Amino acid sequence: MYLGMSLITKAGIALVGSVGAIGGSYLLYSNISSNYETFKSKIETSQKTLIKNNEAQWNVKVSLYGKSNNTHKITINNQEKNSITKEELSSWCSKQLNQKYSDESKSLFSTFEKWCLTPDIKEALSKENGTLIPAEDPLNTEWQSQITSKSAKVQSDLISALKLPVENTNTVRPETLRDWCKENIKKEYISETENNYPLTKDWCLKAK
Repeated sequence: MYLGMSLITKAGIALVGSVGAIGGSYLLYSNISSNYETFKSKIETSQKTLIKNNEAQWNVKVSLYGKSNNTHKITINNQEKNSITKEELSSWCSKQLNQKYSDESKSLFSTFEKWCLTPDIKEALSKENGTLIPAEDPLNTEWQSQITSKSAKVQSDLISALKLPVENTNTVRPETLRDWCKENIKKEYISETENNYPLTKDWCLKAK
C-alpha cells in the first residue's frame, strides 16, 4: 500500500513538474514575444510627443504633406497618397503605434515620426510664404533690414509684446531679434495664435 502511494505520488509530482515546465516555457515565450519595442514605446522613451486632438497641428502636417518636395509619402489601402486629409492621416498614425520597431521598419518609423509627432514652430513656418532668416554667425544683414523696414512696429511688437531688451529708446539690436527667433522656433506649435506664432512669422521670415 505504501509502495503504491509512493508510486502515485512520484507520478503526480512528475506530471506537475512537466506541466510546470510547459507553463514556464509558455510564459517565457509569451514575455519574450510581447517584450519588443513598438513605435509607440520608441517615441515615449525618446520623450517626443504624438499629436492627439489638436486640429491646428494636424493642419500643419496635412499642408506640408501636400507640398511637391514631400519625400515621405504614406500608403493607404495599397495606394500611395499624393495628398491626404486630417482624418486619413490621424487614422494612419493610430494604426502604426503597435508596429514593431526593428531595422526592417526604420524607414516606416521615419515616416511615422515625420507625420505623427507634434510640430515645432520652425516646422509650422515652413508652410508659410517665406524662409527663415539664417541665425548663424556672422550676423545676417536681413536682421537689421527687418528692424529698419518695420520700424513702425518695433515698439509694439518687439519691445512691448516680446519685452526684448532695448538698445535705444525705440529700437532693438539685430542680434537680439535673431537670438529671440532662434529660441522661439524651437517651441511647440500649438495654434496660429499661441507661443507668439504671428510675431515669429512676421519677424523671423524673409520673403521668398
